[in-house]
Amino acid sequence: MKDKLNVISIQRGSAFRLAPTLTSQDSIVLRALAAERTDRQVCNDLRIEPTTFLLIMREMREKIGAADNVSLIEWAKQRMKGVDQRIDKTDNVRRPA
Repeated sequence: MKDKLNVISIQRGSAFRLAPTLTSQDSIVLRALAAERTDRQVCNDLRIEPTTFLLIMREMREKIGAADNVSLIEWAKQRMKGVDQRIDKTDNVRRPA
């Protein structure tokens, strides 16, 4: 009787997936979108050409594995919960000059 070989198969699954590496520009764009800014407002605020903005969005979707921009923004909001969000908010606190 022959001994059967034990074959171990290692498959890369989602458990082994590393957190995506976002550039600082990616993070700034995502924070602005999570703050409910429109695409046009983000382009104007950050002085980004619309074609460059679309390229940034596509690359971020690929890094994160998001199907569309809405799921990308939801992913960003989930990650930002409980973290320093630094989203522009109007405060009634004035700093001394």
